[in-house]
Amino acid sequence: MRIVIGALAVALLAGCSTSGLEQDKPVFSSQSKKTPQQFARCLAPKWQEFNPSTSSIETEAGYKIAASATFSGVVALAVVEQVNTGSKVRVFLPMDWAGTSGWKDTAKACI
Repeated sequence: MRIVIGALAVALLAGCSTSGLEQDKPVFSSQSKKTPQQFARCLAPKWQEFNPSTSSIETEAGYKIAASATFSGVVALAVVEQVNTGSKVRVFLPMDWAGTSGWKDTAKACI
């Protein structure tokens, strides 16, 4: 029971702390012929290899995949939304520096 409550709390906190991040320009943006669900199923496990606290949340428009750290909050966010031809994918990072290329590269690999 504690695990379920903890997971729910992390998901809610990730949702609250990502809204500010989405106001910035994405570090990666593209379209995929995959559905949002197919894309999320590809990306989420790859991001979990980088950060086990990665969570995938279904939204009305698609999915949000967020990786977070205990003291720094969200370290990577992918917003995957349904479009006519598949999905629109945007990746947001608090800062874009050399150590963050893995987040973008895995998103590109799933396109």
